[in-house]
Amino acid sequence: MKNNMRRNANEKGFTLVEIAVVLVIVGLLVGSFIGTFAERIETTRRDNTVSELDEIKQVLMAYAYTNSPVYLPCPDTDVPPDGIENRDAGGNCTAGTVVATLPWVSLGIAQSDPWNNRYSYWVNPDFSRDTGFDLATGDANSAQINTRINNLAVAVAPNAVAVVFSRGENGLGGVSVEGVNRDAIPAPGNGHDDEIENADGNSVFMQRFKTEEGVAAAGGAFDDILMWINSYELKAKMVEVGVLP
Repeated sequence: MKNNMRRNANEKGFTLVEIAVVLVIVGLLVGSFIGTFAERIETTRRDNTVSELDEIKQVLMAYAYTNSPVYLPCPDTDVPPDGIENRDAGGNCTAGTVVATLPWVSLGIAQSDPWNNRYSYWVNPDFSRDTGFDLATGDANSAQINTRINNLAVAVAPNAVAVVFSRGENGLGGVSVEGVNRDAIPAPGNGHDDEIENADGNSVFMQRFKTEEGVAAAGGAFDDILMWINSYELKAKMVEVGVLP
């Protein structure tokens, strides 16, 4: 009996302080795991987007050389988009030179990026009218792709004839698969100036490193992912497959 009493007196349970410390440690470990897991998901989505954009580039090339004469597709300018390019009776893109939706039905490709938003698309009108283009078609209406070097916007491709891009995780300015417009991009000076460059309807685009919301950086927060085709590689591909002399 005495031995049992002595053993019971020496055995102690966890105190409230010890339990609290354990809960804090567990909470930190779980929080760290969730944060790391979320980052991995985002990284995977961005990697998948890059792969999809490369596939889209190949499909755009194929679209061009399977037409006779050769030309690129027009954007889908319908609201909400239906995935079919919009071309007028004269064979030109209906809305002219605009950033609209990639015509996924016309191209026979997946309808959205990994964030379930439509890919945005711009095309040079000289390379998309159904009368076709040839080796003499110039770059007067081509787009310019810029990046940032030491906080300066520097051209990396002055002759892009087609530009396709995802608006990334934030989706600002994009259209969801349900046809719903995502949040509008804030006005200039409010932290998204480089994303505005990709949505202002002109032929200048920005491709640079990703910057999170609230992080100080020239051009503001940015998570767009771009792919483009320049006139030289498009013409070279058309020569390679034998549809241009």
